[in-house]
Amino acid sequence: MENEEKQLLGTEEKNEGTVTEPVEKTEKEDIRTFTQEEVNAMLTKERKKMPSKEELQAFKEWQETQKTLEQKQAEKETEFQNALSKNAELEEENKVLKAGVNIDDVDYVVFKVAKMEGDFEENLQSFLKENPKYLKQENIENNNQNTDINLGGNHENKTQITKEEFNKMSYPARLKLYNENKTLYDQLVKN
Repeated sequence: MENEEKQLLGTEEKNEGTVTEPVEKTEKEDIRTFTQEEVNAMLTKERKKMPSKEELQAFKEWQETQKTLEQKQAEKETEFQNALSKNAELEEENKVLKAGVNIDDVDYVVFKVAKMEGDFEENLQSFLKENPKYLKQENIENNNQNTDINLGGNHENKTQITKEEFNKMSYPARLKLYNENKTLYDQLVKN
């Protein structure tokens, strides 16, 4: 009964020394069975196509060296980019310190100026003009001592300054006027 079922299903099995390929039997196809010797011959033929253990080991070692070189290159690139950004950051801090900013305010000023569009140095100068509170007090005093009020004429001993002259004044000159004659400064600002 079991053989009849196998014949109905179209499969056949041989147990001793042979391997069968179960294939549905049709009228046009035959079942192909292989002996153990044929299977061994096919496997040997396929193994010859594959690399030897030594070749495979050499390939794996080469792969590791390549991977390591790629990783080293990536690490060096990352280090280089970090060094460039650190260098740029230190240059900006140096410029801010040279501009006379309080040491406690350097990080904040660098942050604010770096967010501005355009040249860092130009932005720094305009930021410090708008926010003199970040400058060192002694730096402001030094600027006042070293910078005379230059109005483009002979106005050094004048106590009265016109609005036009005031508008032409530099920031340190205005600061000096503010420190020396606050009421005149307030009058010129209001007008």
